[in-house]
Amino acid sequence: MSDVLFYLVVLMLPIAAISGYRLGRRGRKSTSSSEGGLSRRYFVGLNYLLNEQPDKAIDTFVKMLEVDSETVETHLALGNLFRKRGEVDRAIRLHQNLIARPSLSPEVRNLSLLELGLDYMAAGLFDRAESIFKELRTEPKHKAVSLQQLMFIYQQTKDWEQAVTVAEQLQSVDHQDHAPEIAHFYCELAEKQIQQGDSKPAMVSLKRALQFDPNCIRANIIRSDIAFNQGQFKQAIKYYREMIKQNSAFVPEIIERVAATYQQLGDTKGYQSFLENSLESGESPTVVLAYAEILRKQKGDRVAADFIAQQLQQKPSLKGLLKLIEMHIEHAQPSARPSLEILFDIVNRSYQSKAAYRCLNCGFGSKALFWQCPSCKSWSSVKPVVGLEGE
Repeated sequence: MSDVLFYLVVLMLPIAAISGYRLGRRGRKSTSSSEGGLSRRYFVGLNYLLNEQPDKAIDTFVKMLEVDSETVETHLALGNLFRKRGEVDRAIRLHQNLIARPSLSPEVRNLSLLELGLDYMAAGLFDRAESIFKELRTEPKHKAVSLQQLMFIYQQTKDWEQAVTVAEQLQSVDHQDHAPEIAHFYCELAEKQIQQGDSKPAMVSLKRALQFDPNCIRANIIRSDIAFNQGQFKQAIKYYREMIKQNSAFVPEIIERVAATYQQLGDTKGYQSFLENSLESGESPTVVLAYAEILRKQKGDRVAADFIAQQLQQKPSLKGLLKLIEMHIEHAQPSARPSLEILFDIVNRSYQSKAAYRCLNCGFGSKALFWQCPSCKSWSSVKPVVGLEGE
């Protein structure tokens, strides 16, 4: 017997017990008549299960049940079993059958509606699920879970205006900290507004993002891009400096934009000062290499190489080691160059095989930065890898 058939049999045992109890309370004449009907239907249903015809078995058992306070839990348990096993169509049919019963109490009907909404979510029928959860969010008992599901739906459909509204309502209901999520919803909304050519509303959205989460570095990255594209280079630099205070580990994400901004201003000293401040906040290999490039232009390769070597002693990194080996290859004797190239290749392979970013929630690793983890769907959980193999 397959697992699903086993669980169905287990779930159906209470049906016989409940029905038998009821029959025992009736008169002898009616008991004899009903018991025969019960036995036939019950064993017909079991026969369908044993012959792996669960659809017919469900129909048979559902017909046996009177939906009331004593049997509704059996219905709901069976529906949950089907949904968890991926048999969503059967779960939907069973829960729809429950809701269609006019004798249901309002409480049982709402619970059945909630289960049907979860069925629709599992089936990807977001429009139907949305209608149900909109109805249930007015019910205090189901408000929090309904808002959670609506928030998920609006993320999936990229309806960020609705996502923001629902998330703010949810925060006041479940008393959980949804600030990072709300901030990212505002950032998504801002990016949508930028694509539509509406930079002013986008800046308002980004301001709201930072009001909810002052550490939302993504908001400052987008604000700096808007300022740069509008030729407001000093304003862009202001946002870059704010980002260092928020989290210096993300400086490598913007280092090229920072260099381009200072280049537009013709301010080489300003760029050098920015890198020096970044080094004080955190010893990022990317920042180290950017500062070494300035030293190389000003004072030559030897000074730049000595600076990289000094930084590697304080904080070893494969990225910094690769650059140091590359610089030695350029100045190596012909006899020593092949060995250095082999060493470079080995270190480079090791470095390229490592993730540059990792989700602190589920461990997902990637070479690119994701604001929402593709694996566990959590926001702000993907961070730069720090240490020998990362920044």
